[in-house]
Amino acid sequence: MKAIVFGAGKIARGFIGQLLYLSKTDITFVDIDQQLVDRLNKDQKYHVYILGDSSLDSDVTGFQAVQLEDEKRIGAALVEADIAFVSVGGANLKSLGEKIGRIYKENGIPKKPFNFVTCENWRHAGAFLYEGITAEMEEQEKTMFDQFVGVNEAVIMRSATQPSDELAMQDATGVWVQNYWYLPISAEHFKGELPPIQDAELMQNFGDFLTQKMYTNNTSNAVIAYHGYLAGYELLAEAANSPEVSALLDEVYEEINQTLVAELHVDPQQQKAFAEKARAKYTDWTIVDRVIRHGKDPLRKLGAQDRLIAPARMALNHGVYPRVIIETIAKALFFDEESDASARKLKAMRREHGIPYVLQTVCELNEQEPLYREVLKAVDRICKEGLVKGRE
Repeated sequence: MKAIVFGAGKIARGFIGQLLYLSKTDITFVDIDQQLVDRLNKDQKYHVYILGDSSLDSDVTGFQAVQLEDEKRIGAALVEADIAFVSVGGANLKSLGEKIGRIYKENGIPKKPFNFVTCENWRHAGAFLYEGITAEMEEQEKTMFDQFVGVNEAVIMRSATQPSDELAMQDATGVWVQNYWYLPISAEHFKGELPPIQDAELMQNFGDFLTQKMYTNNTSNAVIAYHGYLAGYELLAEAANSPEVSALLDEVYEEINQTLVAELHVDPQQQKAFAEKARAKYTDWTIVDRVIRHGKDPLRKLGAQDRLIAPARMALNHGVYPRVIIETIAKALFFDEESDASARKLKAMRREHGIPYVLQTVCELNEQEPLYREVLKAVDRICKEGLVKGRE
């Protein structure tokens, strides 16, 4: 079996790459970073460290790495591959798709079932990639593409952490990851059979599972990140295990569970177990990750369809008052980390135009709706409590 993996970052190497290696797959990594490509090709292996259980570590071998601009070699790898995975960051999906579309125009579309699987923490990742690939195709090419090629999404539940400077120097290509193995892939657009990849499976009703994951994991992650940031915590597990944030997690999982049971009609016990698994992940001290990294890109995370606004609206629609989610929205508005361009833009927007403007333009809230008014009350409250002193 052969696979092409677009991206050679932590999840691409530390999750997708490891599963493919354990499934005895020849892998072609494609990445924009020439230094990383050269290093991988030189070493011909990299190590995956499983946090908490080193017996599950892997030395991944049997791969080649190709630079993103080398379209000839990418085209050759695409023709030979049985499946493609994409882990390049959601913001890069469309441009990558356009490149893949150009390669198909140059080489033609093979008349055999083939699938791309996006591995991104990004809503509608498959649609973004599909739009990019098909943007310049003639009608006949698009018909051919739709007949033989599926563009699908996976849910990525494994986390990768940032190693210490000392560890990074000792092993420049090593990846430190969570001990989590399940890779569900949407069955909706999948062409043919899923190749025999360890711990991967096709899932029906994938959209509901994706919603369940986003509004359980991503929402509670935002609670930890934005409360933790204003409270001055550096590490995610440190924040999640603190008395104040732990109490908020008790409350927010109750909000989330009630909301998703009402919205998706999932089994209450299954949703409770799902939430407990999410909490265990974020409170795990072996996963050394920084609060700032999880708070970054607040403009996207405050979007109408993302992890805070959407579940808060959903909760209110079902008669659940999402107190913690509302307070998290208020605190996210003050995430002003200087190293993050999105945070700097949010800060400038907030100071120049005011919070009502941010709620209307970024969050797409109508000033007549209850959530808009409740967020403003929460902002007023945290300001009076001095929680954002100096950040206004």
